Amino acid sequence: MFEPAHHGNKPFAIRVPALVVSRGAKDRINFLTAMWFTPTGSEPSRMVVAILKKTLTYRLILERGEFVMSAPTAKMMDVVVFAGYVSGWDVDKWQATGLTPVKPARVSVPLIGEAIGNVEYRVVRQIPFDEQMDLFVGEVLATHVRKGAMEGELYREDSDPLLYMGTKYDPSRKSLGKFYARLAGIERADYDSPLLKKYLTGQKKR
Repeated sequence: MFEPAHHGNKPFAIRVPALVVSRGAKDRINFLTAMWFTPTGSEPSRMVVAILKKTLTYRLILERGEFVMSAPTAKMMDVVVFAGYVSGWDVDKWQATGLTPVKPARVSVPLIGEAIGNVEYRVVRQIPFDEQMDLFVGEVLATHVRKGAMEGELYREDSDPLLYMGTKYDPSRKSLGKFYARLAGIERADYDSPLLKKYLTGQKKR
């Protein structure tokens, strides 16, 4: 019925990745691809993101105490792969990718003009995790979503967010590359299901 998997995050691998943008004290700008992050709390809204200590992004976040997380479109898959494999210590990623820096509202870190959405954060807590990485808790200061991309909390089906699927391997465990999917078929959750009615009779539907 089940078979062993090689990592505990595999069942939860489908997600919109983030490009974490940072700017140092001397105005050096960088970004990297992040997959280890999660929203937490609603008032105030916060995000917890894991950043490797060896990265330039880690250094720049420490210098300014702020960052931006950008949600890429499917057309930006090459940028997402590039930002995950190439170090900002070696390459000026802004110059290499030709992305458009957009003026932020509350922080000094630029938004990515090509992204489907950008969120500005200030660091409110740094949590030691292990020898390789720390967790940064960012409090939301401003949110920017591309016009027409969302309806309430939902992406429109034609908004084209990048849905990262993970890495595929051949039988010898050789990587066959990173894979992604496109958004299609949005459906409303069934709040009239027999199971929900049985236990939530008379309670307000969300």
